[in-house]
Amino acid sequence: MQNRPFHLSRRRLAAWYTGIMALILMLCGLVIHRLVVHARWLNLVQEVQRLASRIEVQIQPALEQAGIFEPTIHELLPELCLTQTRCSLPSAAMEPESSAEVLVTALEEKGDYCIRFQDPSGQTVAFLRLPPNNPDCLEPTFWKTLRNSAGDYYHQLAFPLHTRSNDSWGTMRIAHSLNRLDLYLLQAELIVGGLMLLGVVLIGFASWWLAGLAMRPMQVSYRQMQQFTADAAHELRTPLAASQAIVQTALRSTDLTLEDAQEALRILNRQNRRLIGLVQDLLILSQAEQQTRSNAWTPCCLNAMMIDLFDEFEALAIAANIQLITKLENQKDVYVLGHAEQLYRAVANLLSNAIQYTPAPGWVTLQLTTDHNHAVIHVEDTGIGIAPEVQHQIFDRFYRVDPGRSRHSGGSGLGLAITQAIVHTHRGSLQVRSELGKGSIFTITLPLCPPSKRVAS
Repeated sequence: MQNRPFHLSRRRLAAWYTGIMALILMLCGLVIHRLVVHARWLNLVQEVQRLASRIEVQIQPALEQAGIFEPTIHELLPELCLTQTRCSLPSAAMEPESSAEVLVTALEEKGDYCIRFQDPSGQTVAFLRLPPNNPDCLEPTFWKTLRNSAGDYYHQLAFPLHTRSNDSWGTMRIAHSLNRLDLYLLQAELIVGGLMLLGVVLIGFASWWLAGLAMRPMQVSYRQMQQFTADAAHELRTPLAASQAIVQTALRSTDLTLEDAQEALRILNRQNRRLIGLVQDLLILSQAEQQTRSNAWTPCCLNAMMIDLFDEFEALAIAANIQLITKLENQKDVYVLGHAEQLYRAVANLLSNAIQYTPAPGWVTLQLTTDHNHAVIHVEDTGIGIAPEVQHQIFDRFYRVDPGRSRHSGGSGLGLAITQAIVHTHRGSLQVRSELGKGSIFTITLPLCPPSKRVAS
């Protein structure tokens, strides 16, 4: 039930993506189809023009007078039929001249031409590949397109003819059948349509997969938010329940002494401080996670910060019989750009955890070094260590390696989460190396402050 909104959003996202990509694919297919049609059409026109040029060159010796063929025309075009004479096919024994044979072969190879020769008045004088009894059987339909009685369409182009003296002889009209073009376009449409259908199916599967990838971070964030809400409610419920029980006990008591009242108030004060600390940690974590790089950041001297941290935690370490060691390997001051209080809090959390989880006698080392353009802070201890299988969980909110020890010391389980959020806000990294029973090393890496921004703070 919890995943239902995400599945619904995933389906909608996949549907939108598939629809948009399918529309783009259809537009691309339409453009490709138009380009193919245009290319094939130009090829058809050029083919007709080349044929017209060859015929004109071939028959020009037989063009003496306008609209009249010389008798030698049949030697050049054996299949030519004159409208005023009976059309007869050439005999098989007749061997045309080589030039005529080339032209006849070209016409036979194409096989889908209809040619009419018209005089200057527009009357048909002769024709090729038209029914002898009806040379005008091609009916016009629309621009330069004709149709015969069988329903076949032809594209017609007109070419002027000239006599040998370069006078106007008439017009040659060549009609090219569109059957081959239509068949080619039909095959192309089927292929493109099939590929588009396959593309839409593949896009659908890809959309579903990509929508899942896009929704996954949202699901993780939603689950983390749910877990955080549950953990926060649990952490708040314990002190509130204890306070409520103490108040109810005091109210029901009929012989409440001053000592009992003071003890109840001390417990309430302790629980109240715990609640205040928890709320403050939550606010700090929220601010650290939401904060981006600020123009108000100033250069922070890490050397001075390490000394201040040593002074603050030295007494705590001595009380726990822990030796606190500070190592500053750089003679020069190390500066980073950021929020000094937040960086101090981040390292302080690591030191506090190191002292808390190190049994006496032990030692904790705070070390500052530089590596190329980065400042490196190491917090090393000889504590209980962290098991490898839970090392990826220690930065989660409210996670405790040893819940009993954390609750006894008043920890909220937010320290490492706050430290990680602060370090990431400062464009740094936080890493841990630990071995169970031998100790841990936490490493903070921060970019160094450019020398141009190192001003006195």
